[in-house]
Amino acid sequence: MTTTQQTARLSGRAGSGRRIAIAALTCATAVWGWSYMATVWLLPEMGTASLVAVRFVLAGLLMVAVRPRAILSLGRRHTLAGLGLAFFLGSGTLLQVQGQHYIPASQSGFLVSLFVVLTPLVARILFRTKVTRGVWGGVVAATAGLAVISFSGVALSVGSWLTLAAALSYSIQVSLLSEYSSPDKVYGLATLQILGTGLIAACWAVPAGIDLPDTPAGWGWLTYSTLLATLGMYAVQTWAQSRVSAASAAVVLACEPLFVAVFSLLTGSSLAGRTIIGGALILVAMYLVVSADRAVPPPLADPLAIPEPPAAPGHPDQAGHADVPGPRAP
Repeated sequence: MTTTQQTARLSGRAGSGRRIAIAALTCATAVWGWSYMATVWLLPEMGTASLVAVRFVLAGLLMVAVRPRAILSLGRRHTLAGLGLAFFLGSGTLLQVQGQHYIPASQSGFLVSLFVVLTPLVARILFRTKVTRGVWGGVVAATAGLAVISFSGVALSVGSWLTLAAALSYSIQVSLLSEYSSPDKVYGLATLQILGTGLIAACWAVPAGIDLPDTPAGWGWLTYSTLLATLGMYAVQTWAQSRVSAASAAVVLACEPLFVAVFSLLTGSSLAGRTIIGGALILVAMYLVVSADRAVPPPLADPLAIPEPPAAPGHPDQAGHADVPGPRAP
């Protein structure tokens, strides 16, 4: 097999793996879309802070119980990345919830959706990650679709700035996840991210007291939110983002409001015309991202990487090859 054929074969496998990862991430957004409905049904029994704290802490503790040494085996680089993921996911969640006290839900939804635009910019600034034209087209189409679905005018206020800060936190979390997630670190990173987010939310919720469900149905929805929407789907996101760029992941995550609209329709709500138009634009964005199979070049620098000392002459390097002089060129 020639070098060109080998390269083409590896590129085909990479493209196939990327499409599988995008499909898995789409399934995760569908689960989170239904989780939004569960949250609406749970809020009369649990406060928002209690719900976030309980579901994330329980999910994180379950993951630790299954694999107690998963976090310890991450190493310094991925441990720092996991702590960063927890901080920005937890901060984004709390900032969004706090902002909703001051602005309508529609305005909050639109401002949070700006993380789709911010993510490729953040990835470019932090890691010098290049974004293909197809993915940029998907970013533009997804943002337009989200605007059609949720935009109803924006008046800058304290709530607006808090929600914009939440969007920035989410964009940093998505960028970090695509940068540092790798197939062999998925479980540990997901565990550290989930548990850390729960502890951040608990610090916010504990002073007012932790609420728990009062009905069997409430406990059922809490179980769903903990096991599937939190433990399962954040692990899926961590795995998927080891194979797709941050910008592509942001576009796929923009499908969540579309799934919320579809599930609302199935539970008896009406579907507005703007939701149909916005959903069509999001589907166009998905097509553009899936079509952009060319791999994004790796970043030029890794701020958390630990420099490796050069191998001594005559000793094997990390790949197991001895560092010996090669033949001189004729």
